[in-house]
Amino acid sequence: MEFAKLQGSGNDFILIDNRDGKVYEAIERAGVCLKEFVLRICQPHTGVGADGLILIEEPENPENDFRWQFFNSDGSEAEMCGNGSRCAVRFCYDLGIVDEKVKFETLAGVIKAEVLDGGRRVKVQLTPPSEPMKKTLRVKDRDIEGTFINTGVPHFVVLVDDMDGLDVVSLGRAIRFHKEFQPKGTNVNFVQPLGEGRIKIRTYERGVESETLACGTGATASAIVSYLEGAVRNRPVEVITKGEEILRIDFDGDLRNVFLEGSVYKIYEGILSFEIFS
Repeated sequence: MEFAKLQGSGNDFILIDNRDGKVYEAIERAGVCLKEFVLRICQPHTGVGADGLILIEEPENPENDFRWQFFNSDGSEAEMCGNGSRCAVRFCYDLGIVDEKVKFETLAGVIKAEVLDGGRRVKVQLTPPSEPMKKTLRVKDRDIEGTFINTGVPHFVVLVDDMDGLDVVSLGRAIRFHKEFQPKGTNVNFVQPLGEGRIKIRTYERGVESETLACGTGATASAIVSYLEGAVRNRPVEVITKGEEILRIDFDGDLRNVFLEGSVYKIYEGILSFEIFS
């Protein structure tokens, strides 16, 4: 089975053109369920290894270019992924499925995108976020103040003065599974303002269950919260990720139009061997 691996800001994804339904035929032949299929392929060392897997399928509405199914590396399905969406658009552009202007279907709604620099950069328009809500959580015997916002998937944003010495995995996991966010949990972003229009973030991602090099919807949530809190004053907001990539987040005053832009790289293309399911 042919696949490609792409990365956006350090988030890496396996992409498969499943418009002909070959994935469903393959998992039936291998005797595994779809979740197990995703787990095996995303597993490092014994699989391809990735933060997630994306299936490109025919759209339900013919006015759209394609529909995707997005899976985290633990096999769970997510409503949206900002960096994954940029990789999906680049993948489809390379295959000739889409032109420079794109519309595709996700569980979070229809996403619009624009291909730039021959696919090396992609700009996506995300669905409008939820109303930001300030919350104070009791975590590890101390109070953590932050803001909850859904930018396609749920995020909790915590502003900090300094990232040095911050235990992102331990603290992020405690917040991710906090009773306030049950049953589905939340992603967690720690944000350090760096100036009038720039922030640095580190993110604990639900579904990956660890810190990742970047998170597109997390960068978006962090930029919006930082602007609303007065931590930055300029738009667009430049977001420096853990992987040292810079994402540009722009939005209007009422948050009806929100944009995420950044680089996308194709890592390799390959053929999946079914020995992975042995």
